[in-house]
Amino acid sequence: MGQGEEEAFPCTSRNMEEPLGPQDEEASSHTEVPGYPDKRTHRRVLGKRCGPYLAYILVVVVVLALAAALPVQSAGRHEGCPTLVLACPDDWVGYRKVCYYLSNEEGSWEWSQEWCSSHGASLAVLQREWEMEFLLRLKGNTDVWLGLQRQGERLEWVDGSSFNQRIPVQGQEPCLFLKDHDLWSSSCSKQRPYVCSKASVLMGTT
Repeated sequence: MGQGEEEAFPCTSRNMEEPLGPQDEEASSHTEVPGYPDKRTHRRVLGKRCGPYLAYILVVVVVLALAAALPVQSAGRHEGCPTLVLACPDDWVGYRKVCYYLSNEEGSWEWSQEWCSSHGASLAVLQREWEMEFLLRLKGNTDVWLGLQRQGERLEWVDGSSFNQRIPVQGQEPCLFLKDHDLWSSSCSKQRPYVCSKASVLMGTT
């Protein structure tokens, strides 16, 4: 065997039997396969391709979370806050934005008007047809004072407006009350129940 052959044989044997060192393993693990990128290159490619989509998905999730939270926060801000509505005081009856009070006690016409005035109202003034119809239901069979007086030859409501309804008026006394479906007059000192009226006001409710 020649010298060149003896030198070649040990080299081939040593390459086959010696274990791979750390550098050799690292080099081997990153050996590139033709036509297939290594792992680091693959991750970079995925990041470039998927990055915009992930950002878009994240923005959508944040927007949906904020949209779901806004109604809850809004409800929390308004919880316990009063709501303003047209209403009437206790013991008063509301109808078409007007509050009415039907008394249980009796009094003269002047005393009744003073009591109504002390509660921000007046003896009931009837200017529209529906007001008469409502009062007839409210009073039932009770005869009640109204805010109507005789001033000389004409009738005048307590708010200064003239009586212009086609309702029969019985008698010539100075103060008028509602009896059945007609208006009757009598002495102002006569004791009888009364009806007050005033506009409904804004009140807070929770």
